[in-house]
Amino acid sequence: MIPLQGLKLKFCTPTSAGGYLRSSYIGRLAVINGDIPEIFPVNFSVAGETLVFRTAPGTKLRALLSGAVAAFEVDGLNPYATEVWSVVAKGRPEPFDETRMSLPDDDADREPWQPGIKDHLVALAPTDLTGRRFAVRSRTRWWPPVDFSADWL
Repeated sequence: MIPLQGLKLKFCTPTSAGGYLRSSYIGRLAVINGDIPEIFPVNFSVAGETLVFRTAPGTKLRALLSGAVAAFEVDGLNPYATEVWSVVAKGRPEPFDETRMSLPDDDADREPWQPGIKDHLVALAPTDLTGRRFAVRSRTRWWPPVDFSADWL
């Protein structure tokens, strides 16, 4: 980790960012659909250094296979909720190629959460992988109030 001067924010090395990425299974996929950014929650697997997820035909698949760069973000926190992390992977998605790639044995049968047929496997090999982590204040300092109208007017 590379600490910022005077702050508790730390940038992750690519190795630690990859470790955080592997510790999760749901993230947000950001693509450009024409001129409009779109963000989709997806569950995923990591095969070697490549992110793999399923999708159905539609906006997401068209945007993914357009040749444009996509971004993928995963966030998490430690068991005590005293430190959070965020990892962003960027790269050009491509159809999953079973002749060059293989799914991890423990995730080979991972199913999407949303019902429906999602028979397109997409691979995203990050060309840029960044991450950061930082300590959070106690929940009494950042947790939203129960009655929004009292504190937000």
